[in-house]
This record gives sequence, C-alpha cells and structure tokens, in this order.
Amino acid sequence: MTGAGDTVVAMLSMALLCGLSLVDAARLANAAAGVVVGKMGTAVVSPAELRTALRQEHLDSTHKILLGDALASALHQRQQRGETIVFTNGCFDLLHVGHIQYLQHARALGDCLVVALNDDASVRLLKGERRPLLPQQERARILAALGCVDYVTIFSEATPLTLITHLRPHVLVKGGDYTPETVVGRDVVEAYGGRVCIMPYLAGISTTEIIGSIVERYG
Repeated sequence: MTGAGDTVVAMLSMALLCGLSLVDAARLANAAAGVVVGKMGTAVVSPAELRTALRQEHLDSTHKILLGDALASALHQRQQRGETIVFTNGCFDLLHVGHIQYLQHARALGDCLVVALNDDASVRLLKGERRPLLPQQERARILAALGCVDYVTIFSEATPLTLITHLRPHVLVKGGDYTPETVVGRDVVEAYGGRVCIMPYLAGISTTEIIGSIVERYG
C-alpha cells in the first residue's frame, strides 16, 4: 500500500474476496485510507490501527441509516450469504423500554434487523398534529445507535408495503397489538416463503402514557 487510493483499492478488493458486502467493504477501505493519509510518506496500515479506526467509526452510527437502492443492495448481499433478514416498522417516537425489548427480540429472529421508520408527515397522520415529538432524523439516529439494529430506513407512504415488496425480508415482525391478519405485507412475505412473527406486547408502557405522565407531573 502507498497512498489513499492504492489503500482503498487493495482493501476493497481483499474485503470483497473475503465475502463482505460492498457497503461493509467500502467502510473498511475508507477506514484504512484514513489511517494511511495520517502518516508521512509511503505507509501501510496495521491490523491494530485498522481495529482502532473501526472502533472510532463505530461511535458514529449514521452509516446504518440507508435509503432506497443502497439498502436494497446491502440486504441483497447479505441474503446471498444466506443471512436471515428481519424487518419491522413503526414511529419509534420517544424511544422507551418497550421499544428496546421489542427490537432485541426481533433481532434474535435472524441475522440482520431492518427498522423502517415513519417519516414526520406519516407520523402526524397516524398520531395527530402534535406528533412526532422528535424529528425523523433524530429518531433514525437513536435507532441506529442500538446494537440490535443493523439498518434504519425512512419511508413516507401510509404503509411499508412497497418497501417490504422491494426488500423481501425473511421475517416480518409486528407488536402484540396486531394479529397476523392485520399485518401489512403478510401476504407478500408468506407468498415467497417468509413468515410473520408477532412479538409480545409490554403492557403499561407507551409513548402516549409517558407524555401523559410528564404533563400530569409538570404541566
């Protein structure tokens, strides 16, 4: 390896040959190049330096927020490697312990968890004009920071049906306030051999109840 360009080409090629997705290979190559350009003259990157660079990068989880074809490409490569893709969706406005438990259980059903997030306009349609409490980019970054979440995407349609049809997850997950018959996308997923899973509902914990408690105490 010599300059940043040579480092990127070499690391990208090696990562792809080892079976990494293009997205993960690009992240690895970018981290290696960042180490090299910080040195004087012709330089190499050691495994220890690369691990340190990746740990620093991990502190910024925005790379997990993907839209459109970028997400589809990343998931396709994971599916090609035989990984099980789990999909869920929701507003996730004011994240609470019920959300965390739900997402952890959903991630345990496969190798990769995709969380589709309602954009601000669709949250207002679902929850009323006073919602969301947090804008979509903040909600996306909070979700992406969770270790159990592999990818976050944002959708603007009334339902995630188009997204589910495009991404073709193996497992479609919803909360206990749904029945299999009311889950949007169930027919699509089951038609190609996937399955729907209903997670247990954690009673007494919701964003609405948290808002009510705050108003009662401090309003």
